[in-house]
Amino acid sequence: MQTENQRALRRLSLRPFGALLFVSVAALVTGCRADGNTPPLYTEAPPAQSAVETPEQQAPEESTDGRALWFRGGDGRAAILARERNDHEGAVALLDRLLTREELSARDRAAALWLRGLEDLREDQFERAAERFAAARRDPSMAAVEGRLRVLEAQARLDAGDPAAALELVRELPNEGALASTILIIQADALQRTNQEDEALARYAEFLRRFSADARRHEVRVKQARLYLRHRPDDPEAQRQALELYERLMLDVPLSDYAAEAAERAPELRAKLPQPRSRAQASEAERRVALATIESELKRGRYASTITDVDAFLKRGGLAAGEKCEALYLKASAVFKQRKRAKARPVYDLAARQCKKAGEEHVTTLVKSRYQSARGRYAEGAYSKAARAFEALARDFADHSYADDGLVLAGESWAEAGDHARERKAYERSIAEHPDGDMAQEARRRLIVLAFTDGRHEDVLSLTDDPARAGATGVDLGKLLYFRGRALQKLDRASEAEDAWVAASEAAPLSYVSVQALSRLREVGEAALARGVAVLEGAGEGAAPVASLALPEGDAAARAQLLASLGLGEEAAEELQEGGVGGWPAAAVLAQAGQWSASQRALGRVGASWREAAPVANRELWALAHPKAFGELVDVGEREHGLPKLLTYAIMQTESRFDPGATSWAGARGLVQLMPATAKGAANKLGLEGFDPQRLYEPAFNLSIGQYHLAQLVRRFGGDDAAVPLAIPSYNAGAGAVQRWLKERGALDFDLFIETIPFDETRKYTQSVLGRWMAYRWTHGGEEQASRRIPYVPLALPTAATSRQDDDDDDAK
Repeated sequence: MQTENQRALRRLSLRPFGALLFVSVAALVTGCRADGNTPPLYTEAPPAQSAVETPEQQAPEESTDGRALWFRGGDGRAAILARERNDHEGAVALLDRLLTREELSARDRAAALWLRGLEDLREDQFERAAERFAAARRDPSMAAVEGRLRVLEAQARLDAGDPAAALELVRELPNEGALASTILIIQADALQRTNQEDEALARYAEFLRRFSADARRHEVRVKQARLYLRHRPDDPEAQRQALELYERLMLDVPLSDYAAEAAERAPELRAKLPQPRSRAQASEAERRVALATIESELKRGRYASTITDVDAFLKRGGLAAGEKCEALYLKASAVFKQRKRAKARPVYDLAARQCKKAGEEHVTTLVKSRYQSARGRYAEGAYSKAARAFEALARDFADHSYADDGLVLAGESWAEAGDHARERKAYERSIAEHPDGDMAQEARRRLIVLAFTDGRHEDVLSLTDDPARAGATGVDLGKLLYFRGRALQKLDRASEAEDAWVAASEAAPLSYVSVQALSRLREVGEAALARGVAVLEGAGEGAAPVASLALPEGDAAARAQLLASLGLGEEAAEELQEGGVGGWPAAAVLAQAGQWSASQRALGRVGASWREAAPVANRELWALAHPKAFGELVDVGEREHGLPKLLTYAIMQTESRFDPGATSWAGARGLVQLMPATAKGAANKLGLEGFDPQRLYEPAFNLSIGQYHLAQLVRRFGGDDAAVPLAIPSYNAGAGAVQRWLKERGALDFDLFIETIPFDETRKYTQSVLGRWMAYRWTHGGEEQASRRIPYVPLALPTAATSRQDDDDDDAK
């Protein structure tokens, strides 16, 4: 049974999937960079310098993948990559073999000891881990990160049963910087175990004061509460403080073991209070905990428990309207998330009535309840009633952010009811009444599609006459320009159409819009396509780089680079945060360490305007934003399964942002987000025995099955590039659903078919993946001719798709 500190040590030390380094680490030979600048991506590491020329430093089996890690080749490099894949058994074997080499340089030995110590922790070999960390930190190459190794050693000493040694290691360390919170916890734990309880309580209190949002705050609260009761069992003030800590745990983490302990201890502590709570106060506190527990159950996907516990909660006496409002909303949401939207609708109606009684404090839940109720009516097929409910919501809460959403969904509901006049009016109202709303461009898009399907091409020109005035930018602007070109084409104004498609590519160079615009230009002829390619190659204005990847100077940035070279990505992220490094430089370091998902999140915070930048002049940015994560697995799999080149990366980026541990609310798992049932079927077809859904979190296993499934979908619709825009929505919603849409809308042009995919999620998903595929093919296409790096989506749906007669409802991913 592991102690809390052992689990804490694992959280501190074990960092999977951190080893894909793209920048040079030559300047880290002495432990850190002096200039703080990040070299260009994809550069090869120069030879390491050492007194002894070892096989590692001569780069045996030197990698050609452009990833520069601490070790350029051999067992050291392989060990870092094995840890990245969670192959810890392999990493141990490689590191042990490396450490037997007498000729290994001191700096490389220190790095290997560090990594091997982390593997010791996984085996609960704390004393051995501590000795390795101690040896590693004595090498001069580790001077910049000596404090981090000291903290690792201290925690290992503590868990090995030597708190005095642990305390000595961290006693003089400053409680500042990236390690401050961890140092405080180690100090407090060691002080407690050496019978210095008052000092320990002070350290726990300091932690909660300074790091109130830290992930370990709940652990510290329970430790502090226990220590209060053990060290001062008869002190009323200590009992009161312990009770406050326990009650906070019951509200913040109601489903945790900490909350279970709190629930057991709290009644006794309440009974000892000098002034016991009134019955009403006690009842209110219990109700707050009950609602917090129900909300936590819903977040964790425990829908049956949520429904049962809400029913029990509503049987309590003395409930306020606000409490009923929130509880009923949680129950309705649990029913809704079970894909029982029609059954959720009457529960949302009950919630709305209680929320209305509760007043302004619960108006947001009232609006959401009415909105979801209208969605329930849509799911029932009562489209006219749904439309009126959405319109009533927009009328009654005209200033709420849901108002424009309500009008757009009213239009969609009228469309299903067959009343296209009211559909059009709803979209027009959304634009007129909420011109700056987040649904304005969506309403305009729907009006354009409606005009096209009605053959009103002049109306399309009117809707796209002044895109800038409409507030459109980036992809939204590009889409307006693209459809303007399509309308001009229909009106036999070919030259103007060509200009519009070139402008669309300029607005959103590597996106779904540019895929369509360049496809139309390709159909016009070589000269027209050349104009579009010139946009991607950066001819004309805006060709200069729009951002830099260079790290600012500073000790934290230098430490981050060193840690990244060892594949210790989470540690690198801590140093980046400490140094105030964000944006592009932070994303670059995180990618270097193989922390692809964290890198993607960092890029998500820089905005989207860079996507309008010239791709050639900003290739480093585009490559960083679209990395070849897990490339050693992906590229081989695409060749084996006959997949279109680089398509897997676009799927993986959209599905999980390269997070192998991702789990969706629906239960899809891993890099390409496979549902266990779908994965099991694919595994059976591949002849893989003993399927275990937990293995879907293993990159190699997940990709093998996912690529096989994706390849089957591509072949289903013809097997070439033109099949991809149908394989993508099939991956998301199921091939059967796509086949039904083809039967209903198979006469539409391909671009309009994609725009009329009835599931919002699937339509956006399809366009997102196609846009990312475009970015990958252009950025990573190598020396391939420019025009061949651009996906082609024909105007007509593939014959292989429209000629299929089966309507089997294959599983979605």
